Amino acid sequence: MKNILLSSVAIVGFAGAAAADISFSGAAKLGYNDDFQDGVYVDVDVDMKASAELNNGWTASVTYGVELDDNGGNVDQDVNFDDNLTISLANANSYFTYGDTEWAAVSHWSGVSEMAQDGFSENDGEATLIIGGTFGGVEAAVSTGVDEATGDTYQVGFGAKATFGNVVLTAAYQEEDAGPASVSGDYNSDEIFALSAATTFSGASVKVAYAKNQTADENSLGLEVGYPVGPVALGAFYVAESAGDDTYGVSAVYSEGALTAKAYYKNLMGSDEYGLGATYDMGNGLKVTGGYIDGDSVADNDFAAYVAAEYDLGGGASFIASYADHTSYTGAATDDIDTVTGGYELNTGATLQLSLKF
Repeated sequence: MKNILLSSVAIVGFAGAAAADISFSGAAKLGYNDDFQDGVYVDVDVDMKASAELNNGWTASVTYGVELDDNGGNVDQDVNFDDNLTISLANANSYFTYGDTEWAAVSHWSGVSEMAQDGFSENDGEATLIIGGTFGGVEAAVSTGVDEATGDTYQVGFGAKATFGNVVLTAAYQEEDAGPASVSGDYNSDEIFALSAATTFSGASVKVAYAKNQTADENSLGLEVGYPVGPVALGAFYVAESAGDDTYGVSAVYSEGALTAKAYYKNLMGSDEYGLGATYDMGNGLKVTGGYIDGDSVADNDFAAYVAAEYDLGGGASFIASYADHTSYTGAATDDIDTVTGGYELNTGATLQLSLKF
């Protein structure tokens, strides 16, 4: 990361600040893949953040990104703005942010795994205006989408998280609003509200959650528990659904020393899914991972068998070699296969990739 200190007169809108700090960060990928990317591919991004401490205890900041090059998979984009602008004012207890930031409801909500009716809108490039803060043990925020073409607002939402000792409560709400034509596939126009409560006792964690889709008039009621047994963390969840079959699942994660292994099974409203995977840190900068995910669905592009080895070159650089092949999934090649133990999104086929961060 490179830092440059400039006079505040060079930063428009940072009035009252003695100086502004501007930092640049970036990432680059250079690789070869014989399936999804179909050859050599490159992806280079640079992000800028400008911030300044104001005289009244607030901090003003602006972030923006530029895609310098992105080619592969029959796509070739040279210099291209990422459209990920954020503008914010924040102090120790409150904040105001506009731009590529998450909605209030989904960012505060904590539900039970695989609930069908808690599908709050998620930001995927839309402009969002959010105001939030912390008041004692309560974090809360209100947000709305902003149509950048017209300046109109849409879908007001609310989210809150309250902590009282070892009990955590969350609440979330979004109104029904179709939004502009520019919204992404992660936008949900339905009216939804949800409540959850979680606590821990005698080593166990317990969460109960309820979500109601007012537009569809359907609801989900879920219970999730976790319990550690030595190096193994056991988990289970059950969700009663008003629409369709109920959902349930179990998991076990072993983590000790250099080895992490996970096995899980879940039935998603009548559709089975299961996975087994492990990651081992060799201790010399080399980490290997492998796994297998399958089930009834032919539309889930995470269903795959995979193996990967990553070598840490230091200084934010790494090299990865991987191979992934879809199991029951029948769609096209992808570049976002999630691994069982986490940490990777893999291409289908064979991949060699150098990654740099600065």
